[in-house]
Amino acid sequence: MIPAARVVPDVASFSVDDGFWYSIPEHLQADLTIGSIVRVPLSGRRVRGWVVEVGEHAPERLREIGGISGAAPVFGADHLKSLQWAATHYVAPMSVMLTRATPPNLPRKIPCRATVEGGRHRPHPLDAIVARSAADLNSPVTALVGNWHRGDWLPALSAAFESGKSVQVISASVAEARTVGEMATAVWGDLVAIVSGEDDAVDTAAWELAQSAPRLVIGTPKTSTWRVDGLALAVVLEEGRRAMKDRQTPTLHVRDVMRTRSRVEGFNVVFLGPTPSVELLAAGAEILGESARPWSLVEIVDRADDAPGSGFLSDRVVAALSATAKAGKRSFVFTHRRAGLASTRCSNCRLLRTCTKCASRLGRVASCPKCGTEAGACTRCGSDRFEEMGTVPDRLVTEINRRTGSAVAAVHPTDLPVSVGTERDLANLEIVDLAVAADVDGMLLGTGYRTSEEALRQLGRLASMVGPAQGSRLMLQTSRPDSLLVKTMRRGEPVPYLERVLVERAREGFPPSSEMIALEVRGDVPDSVHADLGELDAGAGVMGPIETEDGLRWLLVGKLAKTRPQLRKIVGRWRDRGATVRVDADPIDV
Repeated sequence: MIPAARVVPDVASFSVDDGFWYSIPEHLQADLTIGSIVRVPLSGRRVRGWVVEVGEHAPERLREIGGISGAAPVFGADHLKSLQWAATHYVAPMSVMLTRATPPNLPRKIPCRATVEGGRHRPHPLDAIVARSAADLNSPVTALVGNWHRGDWLPALSAAFESGKSVQVISASVAEARTVGEMATAVWGDLVAIVSGEDDAVDTAAWELAQSAPRLVIGTPKTSTWRVDGLALAVVLEEGRRAMKDRQTPTLHVRDVMRTRSRVEGFNVVFLGPTPSVELLAAGAEILGESARPWSLVEIVDRADDAPGSGFLSDRVVAALSATAKAGKRSFVFTHRRAGLASTRCSNCRLLRTCTKCASRLGRVASCPKCGTEAGACTRCGSDRFEEMGTVPDRLVTEINRRTGSAVAAVHPTDLPVSVGTERDLANLEIVDLAVAADVDGMLLGTGYRTSEEALRQLGRLASMVGPAQGSRLMLQTSRPDSLLVKTMRRGEPVPYLERVLVERAREGFPPSSEMIALEVRGDVPDSVHADLGELDAGAGVMGPIETEDGLRWLLVGKLAKTRPQLRKIVGRWRDRGATVRVDADPIDV
């Protein structure tokens, strides 16, 4: 028996998941460990690989490891278990998950440990959790309902740093990671490592810093699989955001990855945001409140009696926007619809004409220059003069500027006092004095099973962008002021609403009471697909297939713990036969 290591080569295939044994040269034995990046011979060439096991092996037919790359291992034994879980849960090759745990470039130098001076801060609900984390004591998974934008939770991390431990913060976007990084640097200085996600060299340097505790590592969802030295606590900001789940295979979700890593690797995790997800409540997370209300004052604007055609915004909202602008303060008008209907309007009588190809389900007659249909004459006044409508944000800007009598509004965050946009614009938005939700009722008209939860999440996120100054508020336009969603926003109590959603989901058999996997096969679809899916565990209900543009799509529903390992083998066979397979584990939209 000789010293040897099992290495998973960097080949995106299920066939190499178990890795191969290689002998360890004498000059590498002192430095090689689990998580080391190495160069190994494979099929006549040298490839990168990761050491997943070190031990002894019979010398017959073992080839030799060529060398170690990088200054430090990229994962440890417990971290490897978390990655193995993710590979199974998300039906991904092991090498793909190991790549996700590896910095963009080879780490060259690990800096020395930083020193931390203790300091005082105002009491915060995080204090007890941080103290337990610093003492290596486990805390239950916690949902902290509050506003992370204020940054008043950052000084509460001091106990972890003073004990020589690290803390990781994960935000949904690069812009928000930078915002948190700036606030954290003002408190902790050189202790902070920011992962921007835009420059490989900068991100690798941040990874190197993360290997020397104590450290505060702040980054985007891609850092959820990274190793952080001495990690005691992870704080995930707004885990219910769509950006917290990868769209491409493997479709990792930060919430589930960090919950699993917390359990396996022994650190604590806190999910901080105005509205926890239903999945988090179903997992039994302990609910804490940062303050009495997670957001500022909410004002309800009842539009039930407004005359048809009175515009997107009520007179009351327009007056509030105008007054806020005159006071030199900032406002944001939110719409949940990014692009408007493909439509035109008669320039004479203003009759809206909607394209039968793009929006025929609305039952309107008509015309659309986008798909080539002739406009024809207006059915009301006979005119053939038509102008194309803009997107909903564009139309809101036009209305605000027209009704206020000046150019105060523009699409996206701008230097003008009123900015208009959708949820994607909130990431780059500075704190405002007035926020307006233009169409609360329309947010509940979606067909997905997550519609009501998504409506509350978006409104909660919008409300958290309102500053604490006197008079600052969120205005909700609705024709149903007594609806549960509106009452929830007014009271500032999101958890009872989400608990009710959880009960409804369980009654209807939707996640999280059941599991789902969306499976798409494109290109050279194997003849055996139906037979292969018929072999799956009885706990999986197979719905489909439906024909897509270039292939087939199925939905697997039920208890899928036994199905996922089976699906790995099936997907591997399909890909080996030339098919393109996409696996969306835990899909958000079905």
